[in-house]
This record gives sequence, structure tokens and C-alpha cells, in this order.
Amino acid sequence: MPKQADAVLKYAKKWADEKYKEGPNNDTVFGKWIGLNNQPWCCAFVVWCFSAAKVLDKITKTASCEVLEAWARKQNLVVNPITVQAGDVLLYDFHNEGKSVHVGIATGPMDVKSHKIPTVEGNTVADTAQGSQVNGDGVYYKKRLVTTVRVAFRPKWDE
Repeated sequence: MPKQADAVLKYAKKWADEKYKEGPNNDTVFGKWIGLNNQPWCCAFVVWCFSAAKVLDKITKTASCEVLEAWARKQNLVVNPITVQAGDVLLYDFHNEGKSVHVGIATGPMDVKSHKIPTVEGNTVADTAQGSQVNGDGVYYKKRLVTTVRVAFRPKWDE
């Protein structure tokens, strides 16, 4: 794994390991950092991890999944979700709405038996079967079916 991807994941995993939970009304350090507190914050979390790893130039600074998707497409960073690697960014469309509604960072490749990709995500729920996957309460490790991925992209790491 490229050192820059490893650094991004280090920060993302730190929040999951510490079981970070938002405050009332989506109050988070990530929303405050990006200047849009009290809003859905999955994208702010991902971008914050890149910033903390000092590779903000590898992603666009946005709190919008749709803006992030458009940017990744324009930069020609999109990869096939079945080829995902640790450090890749995954944008989801859980209900086939035709737009990205959530985002996370892959922590490894897709499992060929389960067709699930391990991730770390902000603003989701711990139990995939319970609650909102796009407006939850914390940072969690997840395993997402590859079929829920609308767009996967790989930043242009320096190494």
C-alpha cells in the first residue's frame, strides 16, 4: 500500500478505534473543520482524513458526495469496484437513486466470496441492518456489498 494511503487510513481508523460519536444535530469536529457543522458529515470525515495525513491535494475539499464524485470522474480517478485497494474512496448509492449519497475509505480489497469491501466510514451506524447508513451517529468499520458502490476512485498517490 502506498505510504500516503496508509497515512490516510491511519487517521480514519483512529476515529473508528476510538468509537467517535457525533454530538446533537450532527455536531462533529469534521463539520466544524470544513465549515458546515450540523450537516451530514460522511464526506467531511473522508476529506479531513486526507488533510490530517497532509495529502489534501489528492482529493477535493468538499462536504458533498455528489461534488466528490464529479471531481473524481473529471480527474479520471475512477476504478472498477471489484479492483478496490486499501486507501481507495468509495461512493455509495444504496437505493439506486442515481447519485452518490454516502462515502467511505476502503481498508482492503473486496472479499471474493462475500463480494464485500471492508471500509471505515463516518456518519453511519454500527449495525448495517439497523438505522440510516447515510446519516448515522459515528465512525465505524463496515463491510459493504460491492453492488452498493456507485463510484470507486483511487487517488494519485506520489509513490
